[in-house]
Amino acid sequence: MFGYLDIEKDKLEEGKRGLWQTFMCGMCFSTKRQFGNVPRLFISNDVNFFNVLFHSIRGKDINLEYRRCFSHPFKKRTVAEQTELADKMAAANVLLTYWNLYDDVVDGGNVKKKTAFRALKKPYIEAKNILPEMDVMLSERYAELRRMEMQNNANIDMVSHCFAQLTMQFAEQILETDADERVKNLCYNLGKWIYLIDALDDVEKDADKGNYNPFAACYGTSDRKQLSLKFDELQFVMFAVLNRVAMSYNDLNLDLYTCILKNVLFESIRDKTNQVLERYKPSCDVKRSSVDRA
Repeated sequence: MFGYLDIEKDKLEEGKRGLWQTFMCGMCFSTKRQFGNVPRLFISNDVNFFNVLFHSIRGKDINLEYRRCFSHPFKKRTVAEQTELADKMAAANVLLTYWNLYDDVVDGGNVKKKTAFRALKKPYIEAKNILPEMDVMLSERYAELRRMEMQNNANIDMVSHCFAQLTMQFAEQILETDADERVKNLCYNLGKWIYLIDALDDVEKDADKGNYNPFAACYGTSDRKQLSLKFDELQFVMFAVLNRVAMSYNDLNLDLYTCILKNVLFESIRDKTNQVLERYKPSCDVKRSSVDRA
C-alpha cells in the first residue's frame, strides 16, 4: 500500500498521540521476530491503520510492554504486545510490500526499488508460507491491475474497483468470520480511496515516467491546467468515496481506539484529499476562458 492512512497528530489529544506509535512498534517487533530486521523498514502507515482497525473490530484491548529498539537503544518505548493478530498483520505487510515493489519493478522501477525488492525475497517466502491464500490473492489482483494498465483502461471506477477488492479480501483473510458486510464495505471503500488518491497525486509523475494513470487515461491529458477544467468531477469522485468510507465506519459502532480511527477517517484522509485537489483547483483565468468558450 502507499502510506496515505496516517494520523494528524495536531488533531489528537496529547495523551492519545502515542497510541498510533504503540501499535506501529508492536508490529515492528512482531516483524523482527518472524522475518528479521529488513522488513521492519517497510512497515506502512496503511497497514498500521488496518492493524488498529482490526484490533478494534475484534474487541482486542492490547496489553502494553516496554522495550528498547534499534532506533531508540537507550530508552524503552511503549509497545503493543505481539498478538496472533499482530503477527498476521506483520506477515501481511511483507506480502503487500513485496507485491507493491514487484509492480513498481515491472513498471521500470529505479535501482532503489529493485534493491528493496531483492532484499525482501527471503522474508516474502516466509510470509507466503504463513498466509498462502493472501499471496495468491495479491498476485491475482496485481496481475488484473497490470492488464487494465496495459490496456490504458479509461474507466476509473473499474480500475479502482480492482484495488478496492484487494483491500476487502485482505480484511476477509485476516479477520475471517469477523469480516462481516459492514467491515467489507469499509475496507472496500478505503481501498478505492487509497488507489484514487495515489493516482491523483501522481498524475504528472506518471506522465514523466511514461506510466499509466487512470485520471490521465479517462480525461485524455496529464496537464494540470487541462485537468483543472474537470475539477468539479474530480472533487465529486473523491468525496463520494470519502462519504461512503464515513458511512461504512459509522455502521460498525466500534468502541476501541476510536480516537485513532476517527482521526484518520474523518480528519486526515479528508485533509489529504483537499491538499491534492488544491493543485487542480481552477484559477480565475481558467474559469474565465472556459466561460468564454461556452
